Amino acid sequence: MTENAEKKKISKAVQLIQAYKAVFLSENGQVVLRDLAVKCHMLSSVTDVSNPNGFSAASAFYDGKRAAFLDIIKMSACDETRLIALLQETERNKNEL
Repeated sequence: MTENAEKKKISKAVQLIQAYKAVFLSENGQVVLRDLAVKCHMLSSVTDVSNPNGFSAASAFYDGKRAAFLDIIKMSACDETRLIALLQETERNKNEL
């Protein structure tokens, strides 16, 4: 890879991370993250215990959703303190329903 192509690739990666931050660190982005935390089962088990083998297609599906959520967290540079607060608020809201 040429130096110019490498710089372009790095620049695109930085732009993508900045876009994630702009979206998910905004007030509306935090609302979406709380919703995704519930829908992606961040605070609940994703293993299908009804399957004697322990890991079914349902388990894989929910694990994939969780992995997508964690990728958003990583790309938006959500720090540990903010993530803990988000998950605590998500859990409180879930209990109020």
